[in-house]
Amino acid sequence: MRKPIFILLFVLFAVSQGTQAHTTFRTEPLPEKTPQEIINDYIDAIGGKQKIAAVKTIILVMEAEIQGMKIEIDTNRDMEGLRLMQQMVVDGNVMQKTVVKDNEGYMSMMGQVKTLSEDELATLKTNIYAFPEMHYGDMGFSVTRGENTTINGEEAYTLLVTNSAGLESKEYFSIASGLKLKMVAEVAGDIIFDDYEEVEGIMFPMKVTISNPMLPVPMETRVVSIQVNEPLDNSLFE
Repeated sequence: MRKPIFILLFVLFAVSQGTQAHTTFRTEPLPEKTPQEIINDYIDAIGGKQKIAAVKTIILVMEAEIQGMKIEIDTNRDMEGLRLMQQMVVDGNVMQKTVVKDNEGYMSMMGQVKTLSEDELATLKTNIYAFPEMHYGDMGFSVTRGENTTINGEEAYTLLVTNSAGLESKEYFSIASGLKLKMVAEVAGDIIFDDYEEVEGIMFPMKVTISNPMLPVPMETRVVSIQVNEPLDNSLFE
C-alpha cells in the first residue's frame, strides 16, 4: 500500500478533529502569551479542562460530497481504552477502515490490509484524542510561537507544532475568542474549522474544509451527529 493512501488517511483523521469566531478590530496592543497559555485559552473556549477530561468516548459522523460522490466519515474514539476506529463510506460502500488498539493498528482499503508502521502508528495514536491539544506535553510534542497573522479577517496566534513522529504543523487560534481557526500541515493540507456548536457543553466544529493536493477540489465536510460518552461495541475495533 503506497504512501498516498496513508496521506489520504491522515487527511480523513484531520477532518474529524476539532470555530468560527467573530471578526474584531483591536486598537490596544496584542497580548503576548506563551504557547501553553494559548492552548489553555483554547481549552477554556471549547468547554474547559474539567468538561473535556470527562469525555471518555466520542462517536462522530460527518458527510461530504466530491464530484457527485457522497462520502461518510465515521469515527469512534475511546480515549479511556486508547482505541480508535475510522471508516470512510463512499456511495454506501466501505472504502477504507483504520483501527488502532493495544498499541497496534492496521488500515484496509479496497481489500488490501496493511499493518501500521511504527511511525504511522505514532501519528495516528495522536488522533485517539478528540482534543489532542490537552495532551501535547504528555505525547512529547514540541510547541513554539510563530508570528501573529490574520485568518479570514480574524487576528490569530500561530503555534508551530512538531509531533513525536517529526511531522510539523501550524495551528492558528483566534486572539479574540481563543478558538482554533485553522491548521496547516504538509501531509493533511489546509484545514479550516467553522460553525462550532455546543454539544454536551463542548464546542465542536460543524463544518471542516480541507484543501489538499490529493483532492480534486476543497472538501467541505459537515457533522451529521455527535454522541458523547456512549458505549462502544468492541466489534468496531476488530
